[in-house]
Amino acid sequence: MATVLVVKLGALGDLLLADGALRDLRAHHRGDRLVLLTRRPFAALMARCPHVDEVVVDDNAPRWRLDRMATLARTLRGRGFARVHDLQNSRRTAFYRRWLLPGPAWAIGESASGRGDAATPVLERHARQLAAAGIAPVHARDPDPAWLAEPLPSALAARLGPRYAVLLPGASARHPQKRWPGYAALAQQLAADGWQVVSVPGPDEMDAPGAMPGEVLLDDGRPLTIPRLASVLLGAGLVVGNDSGPTHLAAHLGCRGIALFDGRGASPQRVGILRPPRFEALVATPLASLDAEAVHAAVRAKDA
Repeated sequence: MATVLVVKLGALGDLLLADGALRDLRAHHRGDRLVLLTRRPFAALMARCPHVDEVVVDDNAPRWRLDRMATLARTLRGRGFARVHDLQNSRRTAFYRRWLLPGPAWAIGESASGRGDAATPVLERHARQLAAAGIAPVHARDPDPAWLAEPLPSALAARLGPRYAVLLPGASARHPQKRWPGYAALAQQLAADGWQVVSVPGPDEMDAPGAMPGEVLLDDGRPLTIPRLASVLLGAGLVVGNDSGPTHLAAHLGCRGIALFDGRGASPQRVGILRPPRFEALVATPLASLDAEAVHAAVRAKDA
């Protein structure tokens, strides 16, 4: 039995996009031990993933911290990896390939080798990388992270009616341009259509949860964990959210909904959030110029 390393250091949305590739790697390396290297905020979450056997933490230390790099190198080299699949394909992982773990063969993507187009959608890049490594990309273009969901506590489940819409008005605090300001107006329109409107704040929205539209869904005053959020999303009849990890989760769980994108950033096609006809996107530049009526019209079109 060989031990194989998979490297994926990105944020939540990046890890969700890698679900299909991880499933294909699991099938190809059946009988081998598959180890995932990822960042600490997502290590416990990815330990639940049925496609990997173990998770190793990368603390994202600066590369000039030679002591931290040496510690990570000892951890990786001590595992005796026979092969590495780099799904991150970044300058950081190129550094790892050259200096921290040069021994095993690395399977890298076109963007890392300089052969590909960085604008190619992420899911397509995963599929091409697997195919180039001799691995059938059966699931790489179709992630399905339903394994994330866990049952809701009864008190939380009791707050959700038979027809509810989830609003995801948050985004990383580092990217305020990704936050659409029209959720309050949209919530009023959805309520008039007969929806129970539920807003789910993330950690960066906890300073003003009372200002969020609809019923604010918290778990004992705390943001929902990702596994509990997954359960809420799976039961929703509609999801509308910004370009954020929770919105990516909704898209890849097969929810019906719409993502709202600022046109100055990466496109919905490139980041792989589109799952037509169930999950689509609206783009505006700037995002704040997007009218609530336009979003409501797109929602109603999905009901037709």
